[in-house]
Amino acid sequence: MRIYLTGFMGAGKSTVGAALARSLGWQLVDLDAEIERLAGATVREIFARRGEAEFRHQERELLLATAGRDAVVVATGGGTLADPANLATAREAGTVVWLHPAFETLMRRIGPLGKEDRPLFRDETSAFALYRDRLPHYRAADLTVDIGPDETPAEIAARIRLSLRLPEAACST
Repeated sequence: MRIYLTGFMGAGKSTVGAALARSLGWQLVDLDAEIERLAGATVREIFARRGEAEFRHQERELLLATAGRDAVVVATGGGTLADPANLATAREAGTVVWLHPAFETLMRRIGPLGKEDRPLFRDETSAFALYRDRLPHYRAADLTVDIGPDETPAEIAARIRLSLRLPEAACST
């Protein structure tokens, strides 16, 4: 089985993904981190040097590779499943889970470094427009997990596991 976590930047896909994978005894594939590792550059640097199209191509290739793996939690990038082909791949290969905190929570998490760390973040107004554009893709998820502002990654992971009726790993910590 494969679980694909989707949601806007700052939703917690990487941190919740790590907690969920640990609780299930599965592997985590963080697409952005894997792209950075393979490219030897940050996502922001890839966007600046090679462009968004090249980044999206690499993202698509890695996403396709996850479809052949089992017992994996995939933390997608905020725009990965905005591509209809990627969304179809994830839905066919596994279960798509939308991590859905309030927009205000997302902006608080991104913080003042958002403009520096995230290539598509310019300001809150443009971020909200991007968020609104991506909502239909996020809403296509198999499971929506509304997240409270003070919930921990472990609590969110537990809710996902329980919603999907997946047993906790015997040796999870």
